[in-house]
Amino acid sequence: MTFKQFYLLGLFGITFSIASYLYLLWYSHSKKSKQSIQYKEINQGLLFLIFAILSWSVVALYKIFDLKEFTLSHIINDRILSSMNNLFLFLSLAFFPIKIKNRFTLYFVKKEKWVINVFIVFSLVISFFTITDKVSDSFNYLSRLLIVGLDSVFSIACLSAIGYILYYAYKELGFGKLVLIYIQVVIGMFSLTQILLPLSKMVPGTLSLFYPYFLAFFIICIAQFVFLLATYYSVLYYSLSNKSNQDFPISKDKDINSQEIIELLNIEIGYNNDKKIFYLKLTFKDKFQKEHTEINENSKLLQPLLYWILFSFAKKQNVMLTHQDVAIAKFRMVDYWNKESDFKLTQELLFFNESGHFELKLNEKLVVLKDINFFKSKLSVKDIFRKYFICFVPQGEKTLHQLNNKKNADKYLSDHFETYYSNISE
Repeated sequence: MTFKQFYLLGLFGITFSIASYLYLLWYSHSKKSKQSIQYKEINQGLLFLIFAILSWSVVALYKIFDLKEFTLSHIINDRILSSMNNLFLFLSLAFFPIKIKNRFTLYFVKKEKWVINVFIVFSLVISFFTITDKVSDSFNYLSRLLIVGLDSVFSIACLSAIGYILYYAYKELGFGKLVLIYIQVVIGMFSLTQILLPLSKMVPGTLSLFYPYFLAFFIICIAQFVFLLATYYSVLYYSLSNKSNQDFPISKDKDINSQEIIELLNIEIGYNNDKKIFYLKLTFKDKFQKEHTEINENSKLLQPLLYWILFSFAKKQNVMLTHQDVAIAKFRMVDYWNKESDFKLTQELLFFNESGHFELKLNEKLVVLKDINFFKSKLSVKDIFRKYFICFVPQGEKTLHQLNNKKNADKYLSDHFETYYSNISE
């Protein structure tokens, strides 16, 4: 057995075993996707990572049974397989449950859009490889440089991006400074291999003598990288199962006597002055087409009820809401009702989704907000309208003031919110 065959068998063993473990982890939590949108997104991101790691396994198998010289055709096939790995790693970025918000993570707010854009970019990359193969006779060596260089740039960019996300993912789980430094070192060394390995094959001379050592360095780095992924998801799932944190809400098991609401007929939100309590009243039909009216009452104006007020007012204003926290808002609204009622709501029944823009499905005339001036006097109501204020600004106004820029949006909020809020009951 040659050193390279030993390396490839080691690569296959490491990646396939970790991918198998992560698949079992994903499978054991897959049913929870129906209970919580947080689990659904986490499971989806993990599935992309499983495919990414399996791509390395496929590369190892391909090279084990096809140990050819460094020809252009071999390079193209190798880079296409490498691009598939980068594709799945890039796709997974949007599904890490991190809270940090900055210019980089804003790309992942609209997950569907991110997935589409990544597929488009990598379709263009693979098309480039294919076209290069067709014209390879005219510039063979230059083709090698272009293909290997482009793939290296994408690989380093991909590793840097996922390293950045992993850093904050571990940090938000409570890991200490030494572990975070370890993550940075692993990602840095792993990125370095994406330069050293191509150079050792492309540049003849002394550097090529170090190729076996670079392969050993690469397999050490990849082992550490997949270990970090496996550890993160193990701790994350354990944390989700044992922590009643509102940022990762999990629906309680359905009562055996519970029924599902089939059709929602009316929503009413108000304040009972006699009882001094807030209430949410729903009129609906069950699976037997029997009509019911139930009321959820609470002495405190809780966050989920604030979301009900926000969505109800937006419906009356013909406004669709989009925000990085809408997914959590929708879950809390439904869970707020389901915790107290034997008749269960679903997000699909309550909300309409148009490319990440959400509104209540019910006709605006069937949504009743009583005592809007009373609610408007509450500081918590004002705060939530301030948070979602940009959604109520007309599109023409957004374009005119370039409110996609955070600085412009903050200034517009400061200048216009008080006037807007004082008029919302009119």
